Amino acid sequence: MRIGRLGPALSVAVCAFLLPFQALAQTLIRDAEIERTLDRMTAPILQAAGLSPSTVEIYILQDRDLNAFVAGGRNIFLNTGLIMKLDTPEELLGVIAHETGHIAGGHLARRAIAQRNAQGPAALGLLIGIAAGIAGGGEAGAAALGGSQALVARYFLKFTRAEEAAADQAALDYLRRARISPEGLLGVMELFRGQEVFTVGNVDPYVQTHPLSTARYELLERKVREITAADSFATDPQTAYWHGRMRAKLEGFLDRPERVLARYEDAPETEFSLYATAVAWHRMPNTTKALAAIDKLIAMHPDDAYYWELKGQILFESARGDEAVPPYRKAVALAPDAPLIAGGLGRALLALGDPAADREALKVLEEARRDDIGDAAVLRDLAVAYARAGDDGMAALATAERYALSNDIQSALIHARRAVSILKEGTPGWIRAQDILALDREGAGPDN
Repeated sequence: MRIGRLGPALSVAVCAFLLPFQALAQTLIRDAEIERTLDRMTAPILQAAGLSPSTVEIYILQDRDLNAFVAGGRNIFLNTGLIMKLDTPEELLGVIAHETGHIAGGHLARRAIAQRNAQGPAALGLLIGIAAGIAGGGEAGAAALGGSQALVARYFLKFTRAEEAAADQAALDYLRRARISPEGLLGVMELFRGQEVFTVGNVDPYVQTHPLSTARYELLERKVREITAADSFATDPQTAYWHGRMRAKLEGFLDRPERVLARYEDAPETEFSLYATAVAWHRMPNTTKALAAIDKLIAMHPDDAYYWELKGQILFESARGDEAVPPYRKAVALAPDAPLIAGGLGRALLALGDPAADREALKVLEEARRDDIGDAAVLRDLAVAYARAGDDGMAALATAERYALSNDIQSALIHARRAVSILKEGTPGWIRAQDILALDREGAGPDN
């Protein structure tokens, strides 16, 4: 699992009226297993909503806040704080169903239209106020909206209140169609019920992006009772299993390792506890105990690509690169369609410092980049592999693409110009470098 900075390149996908205030300070988690788990879990909901799962992306943000949102089209963002707080898969799926309701309902497009209709001197203050409110400063947002701007804001926020209620109702429909208990969504609302009393005080319900949680809860409770009275639902064992593994892995990587180890010290040993402690021992660091735990997991599931991947990561990050290559090879063989795992193998091969390994790493990393163009770590390693192969033009291109991905446009332009000066005109690499140079012609820059 990798935890990396969430730069403006991703945050620009956030709708304009949100502004990337929080996104710039957050970190993006990339992990083949967790991404695959969420894909498995959400596919039935997306299909129930009439959406193709391949058209919706789910991103995990390292953030302790209990939050989820949709931004930049069909992109669902889930905070790790929310994933860890919700104990059951039905609760998490309830949240995802709600966010899917925003996508299927075209709410982001309508909000963009409403934003464009906010003309005149009030517009700037309106956007600032809305952004402050959504970022968690309800009182600050209301203050920024003062005076005549508040009238415009109430008109705008009327859309979001209606959309939240519509997303709730859509979520119930998707969950019912997907044969997932709607009790999970009700449990989430129970968690947030009455939160306004504790966070804002005396709230004007008309200056809220969401309906008051008590009102939403009462309506949802009535609808859920109607659905469950007419039908019965059971938790899918595979969904529960992968959900539990995801939470164990996040716990191991995100909680303090001392706390993780203490939590399971006297508890019965389970697959999930072994997973969390294997990661915690690695982070201590205690490679011997980490490997002992992961070897137990591999003995349970010899053909599990993600356990082999973790063993490779533990060995690689413990400066045992030569030993890391075989586990990574096994993981790639078991999950040939996981570019994040292939990137790990390429990285381990480069660490060997052997010409033959460098050539193999180049091939592996090129394929990983082809299948996941948004992996900055692969682009970094690919630049190294190209440089070792004497291909300075492609090394410059990979570096330019990495900087462009993090929205460091000026650095991207420098390396793209170098790539263009070396690569043969008309080749695929030369064309990709030209695409980056076009950012300069369009007036893009660090502040855009």
